[in-house]
Amino acid sequence: MNTKTKTTLFSREITYGKKDVAELERASIKVQLIYDKALFMLHEYLPESLWDAWIGVPYSIISSLYKGNNDSGTIFQKWIQSPAGWKCIGCERHCLESAASPQQPLPFGQPRQYTFHNGIRQSMVLQAVIWSMYENIVLFQPFLGDEPFFDQEELNTISTYFVPTYLSEVPLLERTKPSKVYKDGHISVYQEFISAPDLVLQWNGGLTEGRWMTGVYMDQSRFAGLGPYLKDAQGKRTYMQACVL
Repeated sequence: MNTKTKTTLFSREITYGKKDVAELERASIKVQLIYDKALFMLHEYLPESLWDAWIGVPYSIISSLYKGNNDSGTIFQKWIQSPAGWKCIGCERHCLESAASPQQPLPFGQPRQYTFHNGIRQSMVLQAVIWSMYENIVLFQPFLGDEPFFDQEELNTISTYFVPTYLSEVPLLERTKPSKVYKDGHISVYQEFISAPDLVLQWNGGLTEGRWMTGVYMDQSRFAGLGPYLKDAQGKRTYMQACVL
């Protein structure tokens, strides 16, 4: 899809080629494994006070979220088909537990309650950590020996599919790159802005205009399908059906 022109749809169905779907399936699994690996490392070495400040969700909850194997459902990775190819800008989770901790039993018959959580702190801070580690490994690779944290295949995955993301806007300003800022309380994360295809959706007598985004559902680190959506200027989403040709 040409990002310089607006494509008009007359139904809530958007078409993907088999080649794109196959690439997203492979790439999303690799990306999810990198998320899991980096998250586990942070849990092992980040002091509890910093974990609470930066991540804000117990590892017992967020780890199962990333692995997609709890009652909350699947992980939702956010992808853009940019001029440079498919890029993953982050992920979401639908399961910040609000009723009780996993260790605290609930009254018999009462289900645990979850609220939707878009994970600005969890997902975007993790994106920034992964990108920082990637840049440092590439920079110091000749001095790191044979066992850097990310192996060469993982470095290639990050280079190809991740978007430069930082906890300061300085690196993007120095490179004159456009950026988007994500804020959650006192935490700000800056990510290079990636253009997405413009889309106009005409359906049920109405018209919605915005950017075409592609959600990829993950279940237990496995590809579980596509969830395309149109995101308007106010951030509202209109979800669509994916058709594969």
